[in-house]
Amino acid sequence: MRKYRFISDVAIAETCFEAYGQNLNLLFKHAALALEEVMVDTQSVNEKETKKLEVRGETLGDLLFRFLEEMVYLKDIEQLLFKTFNIQVINTKPLRLTAELKGEKIDPEKHRLRTDIKAVTYHLFEVKKEKNIWKARVVVDV
Repeated sequence: MRKYRFISDVAIAETCFEAYGQNLNLLFKHAALALEEVMVDTQSVNEKETKKLEVRGETLGDLLFRFLEEMVYLKDIEQLLFKTFNIQVINTKPLRLTAELKGEKIDPEKHRLRTDIKAVTYHLFEVKKEKNIWKARVVVDV
């Protein structure tokens, strides 16, 4: 009799998405929307509360990572899910972002919940410009 065995493909521990934008504001907005869509059908979320954020970073990748981390933190600590995002990226040193996020507190009876995100990871993480389009790849631990 064996003591244990490893079984593959039973659980998925990560989800990966790419976000795109013609400018940095749209890139960050689309990344925020993709992050929320991993967790909830955003069509089931209403704009009852507004949260304002300011985030700083050393690079654009660092800025996006910290912004998405802050969104996961708000979900964990304040139980907030968001639907709309007004984002302004200031791409001069020091890099910073201001955001106004609109959503509401989690209500399992109302919201069509999907997968809970535990953390944003650096695995395969990147922000780059290809031709005239900004692109970000994000892997989240679920």
